[in-house]
Amino acid sequence: MANLNFREDLILGNEGEKIINGFLEKNGGEFINFNNDSKYDLKMKIKNKYKTYEIKTDVLCIPKRDTGNMFVEFNCRDKPSGIETTQADWFVTYFKFLNQVWFIKTQNLKNLINENKFRVITNAGDLNSKTHGYLIPRSVFKDKFHVYPI
Repeated sequence: MANLNFREDLILGNEGEKIINGFLEKNGGEFINFNNDSKYDLKMKIKNKYKTYEIKTDVLCIPKRDTGNMFVEFNCRDKPSGIETTQADWFVTYFKFLNQVWFIKTQNLKNLINENKFRVITNAGDLNSKTHGYLIPRSVFKDKFHVYPI
């Protein structure tokens, strides 16, 4: 996210979920529901199969300030979160200012994290949230993702 304010970031996250929903609908998906717990964010029916998506919206990638990384949260407020708690089939990162969406099967992302020693950032996110996450260099691992313009 970007604001370091939960309420403002929640609005951005919800906007991102709607954009990904629209993207999936344009590509043949049928909307089932949005979800507001740690299991998944969006459920779609695609080719007669139900698929769930964990969707993260990254608005920090303004080209002049782009770090080239993807942040994957795993702990917040001293509790497992993000990649550690999602039950979604797919993990999606929507890079708003890059006009890109990156899809990876959640299990493949977990395997990627387990097979690499990604830099861990602590105390990211909202003040006192103690958010921890992995920094994945996008250019190095782009081939592990399905990347689309949006």
